[in-house]
Amino acid sequence: IIIHTTDASNPTGNSLLPLRHRLPTAFCSPSNNTIRKPRRIDTTRTAKNDNNNDGNDGDDDGTSSSTGTWNPFALAVLKLGFTEPAWTSSYNYKSNPGIYKCANCNSPLFPSAAKYDSGSGWPSFWKTAASDRVALERSWDGRIEATCANCGGHLGHVFPDGPTRGSLMDQGGELDTVPETDPKIGYKDKSGDGDSKYSRMPRFCVNGIALRFEEEEQ
Repeated sequence: IIIHTTDASNPTGNSLLPLRHRLPTAFCSPSNNTIRKPRRIDTTRTAKNDNNNDGNDGDDDGTSSSTGTWNPFALAVLKLGFTEPAWTSSYNYKSNPGIYKCANCNSPLFPSAAKYDSGSGWPSFWKTAASDRVALERSWDGRIEATCANCGGHLGHVFPDGPTRGSLMDQGGELDTVPETDPKIGYKDKSGDGDSKYSRMPRFCVNGIALRFEEEEQ
């Protein structure tokens, strides 16, 4: 997909109503207005690369290898397309090496080497982990929605205002491993190896609650 123009001035697009009014009624108790622990949505597929889940996932006895999340707001983001408030994700400030995975199915989505400070308030990446990990589709409002290609969970949106290729020259070989399915932005210019490459990288603006971070083993 080649991105030409889009409006990145309002990346959220969703009004921040109280959480209870945005969740399905099955998640809320009519008697005491408290949020119940939701049923696990059993519509996901197993991730292509299996990895251990974090301590909050799986069955209560800790023996299940299923993936998913119990977090009601994570479900609202992943399944219903809601947006977390800006600057609320701890992943905005994480710089450890590792891989960012889908919080729903554990599929690897973004390498930590591609994470950068976009100033948007949401974790941002300029490339995906591999081809066909993230699916892109133009929404009704003109923005391009990014979803997990494995389970369909909503991640965020992608914009054409990512870092320039020239500003990433100190990233080692990361520029040489940009997946073919990532958006092509800007104009083509000659790279050092003589190939024509697009001048700007995309900005994957992602809800932190839709991700799960796995730190690289030392």
